[in-house]
Order: sequence, then C-alpha cells, then structure tokens
Amino acid sequence: MIVDKLPLPEDPTPNEAPPSYDDVEPSPSRAGYSSDEKANQRNPYLSPISPTGSATSPTQTTSLLSAKGKSPAKASSSWFGFGQASRAAKEVKTTVLGLIRDVVQNADADVSSCISILESCSDACRAQNVPFNTVLQEKSIEGHSPIYWAIVKRPPVEQAQVGPDVLSSLLSMAAPLTDATISEIRLACLDTSDQALFQHLRRSPAFAPLSGTDQILLGATVPPDDIEVQDIAGDEGAFAVRFRIVAFQKRMRVTKHIHLEFIARSRIWRLSFMIVENPSGMMLGTKHYTTGKWLVALTLLEHSPPTWIDSRVLIEDPLSGALRSDSPANPIHSSSRSAKPKPTIELRVRSQVMQLQSHGHHSLIGASLDDSLMGNSLQYEGSSYIHPDGSLSGRLEAKLIKNDSPECVIC
Repeated sequence: MIVDKLPLPEDPTPNEAPPSYDDVEPSPSRAGYSSDEKANQRNPYLSPISPTGSATSPTQTTSLLSAKGKSPAKASSSWFGFGQASRAAKEVKTTVLGLIRDVVQNADADVSSCISILESCSDACRAQNVPFNTVLQEKSIEGHSPIYWAIVKRPPVEQAQVGPDVLSSLLSMAAPLTDATISEIRLACLDTSDQALFQHLRRSPAFAPLSGTDQILLGATVPPDDIEVQDIAGDEGAFAVRFRIVAFQKRMRVTKHIHLEFIARSRIWRLSFMIVENPSGMMLGTKHYTTGKWLVALTLLEHSPPTWIDSRVLIEDPLSGALRSDSPANPIHSSSRSAKPKPTIELRVRSQVMQLQSHGHHSLIGASLDDSLMGNSLQYEGSSYIHPDGSLSGRLEAKLIKNDSPECVIC
C-alpha cells in the first residue's frame, strides 16, 4: 500500500518549489559580455582625458562632460546614492583639471575655444556641486594654480588680442580669490616683471577690491589711482614712479590710509599715505610717530628680496607744472602767470640701520609730512598742492643703494 507523503509540521518548503539554480540556463544577455564590456558596464564614467594631453575642442568637451555632469539616478539605498554621487563628482573634477591644464598650455592658440571649454567645465562642476572657483585656485599644475600659469604664459601687452582673454575669464570664474591666490598672482607678475599687467590687475575687482568705505566714497569697485613706473638706466637700481591719487584728502580723513602698489627693479612695492591711529603711536624705521600724524611710508611686499634704498617723495604745486607746460597751444590764465608757485614738498624715505625687508620689523620705512616745510599743508582744505578735482599728483624717485649722507642722492 502506497501512503502519500504528509508534509512535516511547520515545513517551510512550498508545495511547488522553484527549480534548482543548477537547472537554470544562463541568460544570453549576460553570457554574451566580454571582459572589456563588463568593465565598461561597471564604470559609466570612462574615457576622461586623452593620454596624449592634446587640446580638446569645445564639442569634444561638451560631450565628454555631459555624461559626467549628469546627476546619478536615485538609488533605493540612500547610502548607495551618496557613494555614486561622490564618485561622479570626483570623476568630473579629475576630468576638469585635465581640461584646464590643456587650456592653460594652449591658451595662445585659440582664445575663444579655450573660454568655451572653461564655461563647459564650469557647467559640469555646477551639476555635481563641485565648486569650480576652488578648482581654479588649486595648485594643480606643477605646483602652481592655473591662474599663475595663465599670467606667466600671457603675451606682452602690445601683442595681446583685443577682447576677453583666458586670464580674465579665469579670474572672473575663480572669484572670490583667496589670500593665497592673490599672493601667487603677485608672484607671477614679479616672475615676469610685468608692471603693466600688475596695474591692469589692480583694476580688477577680483584681485584688488576696494573696501566698502572706499566704494561708497569713490563710487567705484576698483582703485581709480594712476601709477606709472620708469626704470632708469644704470647700475644703481634707480627708478621713478609717477602717481595720481583721486579724492586724496577725503579718503585720508575717512579711511585713514591710501595704498599704491607697483613693480620696480624685480620687487613689489607699496607706497602709502596714512594717519597714525594707534593710541601708542607708530614706529617707522628708527622714528616714533604720535597719534594723528600724517605719514608717507614705503613697504617691500612678499616675494621681494631685501635691499637698501634711498628715495624721496616729491609733490609739486600744480601751478608749477602749468607754468612749464605754458605754450600758445596751452595758454594759462593771466592771474596764474603772475602767481608764484609754492616750493616742492620733498620727503626723504630711506633704509638706515638694516636693509628693507618684505616682513618683520624692517619692512616699513617712511617720514612725516611735517618733515618738509610745506608738507603739513596737504592736510588743509584749499591746499595749493591739491588739484581742483581733489586729486594729488606726485613722484617717487629711488635708488637701491645705502646712503648715510644727509644729502639725498637720487637720479
């Protein structure tokens, strides 16, 4: 007699169990993959930068970044989704860094294509929440940032193309600049001795933004002051700097300082007019100045080697310049002809005990305005040394020598 098999109590096996795993035939869609195809299946973000390092066209860049810039599909697991997004962001950043290197290396080839590539990189980074301005300021190319190399490789001003260039695009996309990046920009201008570019960058809000107080006073976002540097032939490191400071008295009274930066003789300098605010006074070289004094000071900025210097700041009565330029083509008023110009304000600024340095206690030398007979008049309303528009014009003359004589020996 055959007895039907009775199910065991609480037997979890269903009456109709599925076939065993060994009996199932492999799916053609899975069995047909080669090893390479499997590798591609696992990583949809392959083929970033060509190994040759050649420049990439804007079309190639767009297609290259389009896949990488897409946000990953939402996964059932939040942890898996986060990991996939993080991996995609890293892939995009790696690709963007390679493209930026190509742009900097070939910046003088096709400016419009380079700018287009940078814009595509910015879009791809934005899609993955990668801060593009931070990427541009990383020292990712031979120990320097892309901005440094864009300055070093930039053609001279007379050969530069009209219109936007790679450097201006990098600066605008990298804003706001960190202190480290600004320092590196100064170094790049110094390495190329490019005073013209340095002054151009001073008029860039990204590089030299004005303080909020100055912006309100001047109605501008960049320093409007004019600076012109002339290196003088010879072996004593002589140079001269002509400057024009807008709204001189108003800015001095409100902000208490005005800074002019320039490059001369392989160094970066800062010429400052300032009012002593510290209640305990201020030391300039070997002299102590009390609160409220109006001073002129000279500073050697970072990346600059130490040096001796003997210099003087000259401020002429504007009338004397008008008399020198008097001609039939440039007549002046008869009352101006009869007026006698005031003596030139001369303020001597020199290093005495030690060389001027870019840091420490010996990084600042200067003089008080009252060291000159008419110097204090720059503080007074209606001073004849101030132009009718409120600006102040002057000249710095300097030699990189040590001079212990009380007489100033300048060019």
